[in-house]
Amino acid sequence: MKKFKSVLSVLLSVLMVFGLSVLGSAQQEENCGSFTALCYNVAGLPDINWILGKENAVDVMGNQLQLSKTLQNSYYDIIAVQEDFTYHTSLVKHITNYDYKTNHSGGIPGGDGMNIFSKTPIYNEERTTWNTLYGVIANGADEMTAKGILYTVIDLGDGVLVDFYDIHADAYGDEGSAEARRDNFNQLAAIIESRGDKRPVIVTGDFNTSSHAYNDCGFTDTLIYGCGLKDAWTELYNGGDYEDYSYHADKYGKTWDDCWGKWDSVEKFLYKDGGGITIEPESFEYLWLKNSDKVSFSDHAAASVKFTYEITEDFTPNTEPMNVVRGNSFKVFIQMVKYFFTDLYKVFNHLDELKTVL
Repeated sequence: MKKFKSVLSVLLSVLMVFGLSVLGSAQQEENCGSFTALCYNVAGLPDINWILGKENAVDVMGNQLQLSKTLQNSYYDIIAVQEDFTYHTSLVKHITNYDYKTNHSGGIPGGDGMNIFSKTPIYNEERTTWNTLYGVIANGADEMTAKGILYTVIDLGDGVLVDFYDIHADAYGDEGSAEARRDNFNQLAAIIESRGDKRPVIVTGDFNTSSHAYNDCGFTDTLIYGCGLKDAWTELYNGGDYEDYSYHADKYGKTWDDCWGKWDSVEKFLYKDGGGITIEPESFEYLWLKNSDKVSFSDHAAASVKFTYEITEDFTPNTEPMNVVRGNSFKVFIQMVKYFFTDLYKVFNHLDELKTVL
């Protein structure tokens, strides 16, 4: 009998330990989660050569239709795009498993080209145009668009809300464009800081600069050191070192072509904790998405990331109102008309520049 009681005692102890372990694991799983995201400049600008019927032209509409199917069949929870301009209808035609989409701001002219597709709710959509843009005909022609910042709050479930930004910074490598980008990053940092740390933050998009560049336009000082953001690629592949990129430069080369879509490229995912929720990248990679002819849909690579998050004991439930923003077709039309005449005026004032481009 004593032997039986001893065995029974051992079994009960094992079951108790096992039960507590399972309970602890279940509680831990409830406090943790993960999601995947893709950032892609879809190159949705009309191709003049295609319109004129010239050789080596790009069928942008056809590309966007094929890309639509590619994105529909992807596994990502959130997709952020840039240069989603004139062919937005084609891009979203087959994207049916993303129930939540930001409102399209219009094509060229007037639209900003940024949109977000999500499998979970999107709230508080807000678009902000950059204070500074540079280039009318040449140098990226940024002044001809409404490029800037798309801000949203995305509900990941279980009370976890994330401030999610999609940006498209001023393009080109000339001095004027670099200074415009510097101002872009300052503007972005100010907006992020104005919202405090009530929620974790993710910033993605086409930054048009690299952390390791000789002139990163204040990217590191302003967004990393100043704003407290971290870069997923740098954290995973460069040990969180934002000063020394020599390993990758020596291995792959550090010219624009060497890093474009390969390492520390212009597509990024920045992040930081907030509201008692910690967030970390588990994986990051650059992808070249290709059409049926094995040609890239875009001159950009896509950035793919998987984030994990944990709800800590400092978690603060959201108390701010979350609103679904409805599209306003009339407002989009007025914006496009306004930009049409504004752009026309700018072209007339830069005819000499236009002649050099043509």
